[in-house]
Amino acid sequence: MLLAAVAVVGVTVWLAAGEIDRTVIAGSQRLADSAMRTVQREMALWVKDYAFWGATVQNLVVAPDPDWAAGNVGQYVFDTFNTTATLAVGADGQVIYFASDAKRPAPPEGFADDVVAALQPLIEGARAAPYDEPVGVAGFVRLGPVALLAAAAAITPERPTGAALRPHARPVLLFVRELDATMLGVLAERFGLPGFRWALGDRAPSPHACPVRDIRGEVVGFVDWTPDTPGDAMAARITWPLAALGLMLTGLGALALRRVVKANHDLHEQARALHDANEQLSENTARVRSALQRAEHATRAKSSFLAGISHELRTPLTAIIGFSQILKLQHRPGKGRSREQEYAEIIHDSSQHLLNLVNDILDLSKIESGGYELEESWVDVGREARVVRSLLAHDAERRGVEILVDATGDLPALYADAKSVRQIVINLLSNGLKFTQRGGWVRLAVRVDAEGGMVIEVVDNGAGISPEDQKHIWEAFTRARNPGLAKAEGSGLGLHLVRVLAQLHGAQAGLESELGQGTRVWVAFGPERVRAIVA
Repeated sequence: MLLAAVAVVGVTVWLAAGEIDRTVIAGSQRLADSAMRTVQREMALWVKDYAFWGATVQNLVVAPDPDWAAGNVGQYVFDTFNTTATLAVGADGQVIYFASDAKRPAPPEGFADDVVAALQPLIEGARAAPYDEPVGVAGFVRLGPVALLAAAAAITPERPTGAALRPHARPVLLFVRELDATMLGVLAERFGLPGFRWALGDRAPSPHACPVRDIRGEVVGFVDWTPDTPGDAMAARITWPLAALGLMLTGLGALALRRVVKANHDLHEQARALHDANEQLSENTARVRSALQRAEHATRAKSSFLAGISHELRTPLTAIIGFSQILKLQHRPGKGRSREQEYAEIIHDSSQHLLNLVNDILDLSKIESGGYELEESWVDVGREARVVRSLLAHDAERRGVEILVDATGDLPALYADAKSVRQIVINLLSNGLKFTQRGGWVRLAVRVDAEGGMVIEVVDNGAGISPEDQKHIWEAFTRARNPGLAKAEGSGLGLHLVRVLAQLHGAQAGLESELGQGTRVWVAFGPERVRAIVA
């Protein structure tokens, strides 16, 4: 009787453990299926983003540019998305571009043609997408002993018009990724599938392995893993207590069974919730990555445009300034200036202002793109202050504003980029002149602070800046909004460029101002950049 009771309890626990293991394995099968569908969906989104782009049409189809391709759909894509190769197929079905990951072994000869031949159904599916909105399609294919995941999308302009909207065979962009250990390792960690691995052939390596079908619906292999078996672990933990306690567990058998069933139900619900959350996370990740790629392309395009247009403007402006300077210098002593000479002075001053603005924009675009390089050396800031005063003396005289310079004494040298230091001093002093009324003054001072650092400051008794405008005055293309400043020149780049150049030197820039009383602006360099000048 006792043995029968123990046997009943043992069988009950064994059955419950088996049911738990089956539930866990079924959940892991759903996760494995979700993993394979997720990588297909992500690849389809990636290739669609690059195919539906005017730059791709121009640089792969219209006027092939190998440098652009390498930097956008070549090694850059391999490093970003861990793909193996990129192909572009022309409207006639011929390969017009092929690149493989230089960090992997070179593919065998004829690899590109073999891939195109194997992916014909996928290519035709991509070409069948709407002409104004291509859709990425993805699927698996087997080439000899290698299984590949491929995604395709028709290469289409972002805003197709005219002939681009009429039925025609479009070129197709292909991303290819080998199902190797690296890819499967990432999926194993991402979806919680221990030992996630790939098995070629048409026979399942284990009862729970999931088949993977190619784009024609044929099985090309299986994904297998080592599922958790919490039921076996539970049975191992309670087998010996069951054998020892015997009669005691007979009475508790029913209760244990109920708990096991409840645990089974909870585990099933958790697996389903995890599966749903994984699906949502995968979609969100793909969308965020796509948005980030578009933002990076937009930033590179903006910086390239600013640099290009600035260079194009500088050459004619330099010529205008030179010729207008010649016309100004034709004034003869003792004779009044002619109207043409007055016009020449206006042209010269306006062109000089525009050239300064172009130079500021060019410097700003270099800094934003990481192309601005500091050439640091020991700079005599006192001398720079006096040079800038001489440069702006004519402007100050024209405005009726007095420039005061306090940069005498034994000032130490500053370890910095001389061009940047002069730009900082010019921008600060120019701002003071622009925003100070006739009869006012602007003072430029260079001093050493209590910590041994160097401070460059400009103080004026001009219109001042309201507290509200001070919150945004350091931003690019921002100027104070009050009646005293409404008639002042300026693009709003001066102070922004001062702060950016200061930050490149590890310095701090600050401002104090009171509306109607004047403004104090300073840049403070750390003591590690200061040393005494040796005669």
